Amino acid sequence: MKHFKTLKSFFMTFAMVAMLISCGDDADAPAPAEVSHKDIITNITSNIIVKAYSDLAREAENLLEKTKKFKEAPSQESLDDAKDAWVATRKPWEQAEGFLIGPVDTGSIDPAIDSWPVNVVDMDGLLADLTKPTITEQIVNQQIFEAKGFHLIEYLLWGLDGNREADSFTTRELEYLVAASENLKNKTTKLKVAWVADGGNYQANFLTAGPASSGKYKSEKSALEDLVSALIVIADEVGNGKIEVPLNGDPDTTTPAGPEQEESRFSHNSKLDFADNLISIQNVYHGTYLNHDGKGIADIVKDKDAALHTKFTAEIIAAINAIEAINGTGTFTDALANARPSIEAAQTAVRTVQATLESKIKPLISGL
Repeated sequence: MKHFKTLKSFFMTFAMVAMLISCGDDADAPAPAEVSHKDIITNITSNIIVKAYSDLAREAENLLEKTKKFKEAPSQESLDDAKDAWVATRKPWEQAEGFLIGPVDTGSIDPAIDSWPVNVVDMDGLLADLTKPTITEQIVNQQIFEAKGFHLIEYLLWGLDGNREADSFTTRELEYLVAASENLKNKTTKLKVAWVADGGNYQANFLTAGPASSGKYKSEKSALEDLVSALIVIADEVGNGKIEVPLNGDPDTTTPAGPEQEESRFSHNSKLDFADNLISIQNVYHGTYLNHDGKGIADIVKDKDAALHTKFTAEIIAAINAIEAINGTGTFTDALANARPSIEAAQTAVRTVQATLESKIKPLISGL
């Protein structure tokens, strides 16, 4: 018994010493390094956001040139060229709506270039105001949001019924068209310059995100959270604004349903607009833009929850496909009267994307 007690005491002493050594090792061990997502933030900033804004500014400059040529020599060919330029300018803008953060928001560039429905009363008022003998860019810039920007230009190019002829333009309408195009070019150039390194360098807020940053984001997580929040905003706008209001109206503003509330109804570009908005979500999530393929938020989600990544990837694709399938090859305008179930199916798919962003993706990023 005496021998047993001695062994017991020995093992107890040994165990205590081992615990102390172990605790000492833990205390001396460095804390695990925080995983950096700088490569993801850099790719989204430099290769998606800045690139999309650069493409937008370039296409808007081309649109101005095409409207000038149409004004100088009106013909069906020059009108079609101006229409094609409008559609080409629209694409990078709609694919940039997944990141309506920074100067596009604080500088009121978004409403200045993309407000709808068009205020035809104010447009007609300017056209009839002969105290302004020439309609210039400076005059258009002073107009309310709904009397300038993409949709005013769209209305002038296509007309109310989408079939305007080249010989139907008055001299004042041609002046307004060119001045509005110049204003759009100036706004989009301003947006690009606000982001690039040799301009306002807003991109630096993202590129330097972290504790040592003197910019907006004191952590990479806060920058990523803002990017995901912007994806939620555009998903909500498409599902509960761009689709919902023309489909069912808006009781909060007593806005009635109908094609008058459709975003790009004169050009029948609405379905493409909505699909490009979802592609903007897809781009930021996957780190892609046109032919570029880099790192995106998907790389974080895939590492943390592979099943969620697979699910969300499929949801985005399903939403894009459902939008493109609205009314088959027909227009969104016609679908409002004749193919409502196809619109409702697309809306459900977009709302599913929004729900996953809100309930799964955003909390995962916030938990980093």
